[in-house]
Amino acid sequence: MPTLAQYTAFHTLIETGNFTETGLKLNLTQSSITHAINNLEKELDLSLIIRNRNNIVLTSDGKAVYAHVSKMLQEQQKLENTVANLKNLIGGTITVGVLPSISLVLLPKVLSYFEQHYPDVTIRLMEGDYDQIENWLRHGVVDIGFIAKPASENVVFHFIFEDVLRCIMAKEHPLASEEHLTLNQLKDERWIMPKQNIDRDVLRILSEHKIDPDVVYELSVDQAILTMVTENLGISIVPKSILHHAPANLVQKNFSEHYARTVGIAHKRNTYPSPAAMKFIEICNRLAEDFSNEN
Repeated sequence: MPTLAQYTAFHTLIETGNFTETGLKLNLTQSSITHAINNLEKELDLSLIIRNRNNIVLTSDGKAVYAHVSKMLQEQQKLENTVANLKNLIGGTITVGVLPSISLVLLPKVLSYFEQHYPDVTIRLMEGDYDQIENWLRHGVVDIGFIAKPASENVVFHFIFEDVLRCIMAKEHPLASEEHLTLNQLKDERWIMPKQNIDRDVLRILSEHKIDPDVVYELSVDQAILTMVTENLGISIVPKSILHHAPANLVQKNFSEHYARTVGIAHKRNTYPSPAAMKFIEICNRLAEDFSNEN
């Protein structure tokens, strides 16, 4: 009879779409995954997948088997979580997709808390942008991941905190003396923008106000944006969370209207996060309240 490990390898392979990511997810070599799939096909006496150069395609038999395996693994996950909750056990490994701005502020506090209170939990971090994290969630590469609204329908979104957006500029900028700004005041400015896959909120807000920004530089590294703005190469709008380590002479301005991004942690819909993953979400929520109160 096929083993649970073979079913898990098969299911994960279909979720990730390739042998390399499956091996990373299951902490196995690529050859071990290949061996597990081959043995599963032999045990069932069915051809389950077609191995193309760039992807994995399910056969008609494979689709039927995959549907049943998915239900079986979901039930097994529910059982394991129920037993862990009954025993009040928090342990194991969780893989977390992380946004760079979260790495600066909230994440160190959460990791420190887990090291002190839940030393049996191993937390593996994968830093990426919005698109990468949503793709990792969809394919099961990460268990949970930080994203911002709007979220895909394929994930369950847990609110963590609201990240206020601020306008930043050099101290020499003509608007540096203004107490509050409106977006209309910025329509003719030179902009240094975060790339869309890093932060979609700024372009969304500008588009809603029918502002077509003159983007002179588009960057993926937050610190580079702060430095270039400080040198008066343009202005930008950034989440408040990345300004904790901003240059001292960088001018930060609030808007007369409220603009913010909604940050949360997501997991794939129709999956059941482990007790450790749910505890991670709970601790993030609790520490984010402290973070909000500090600011």
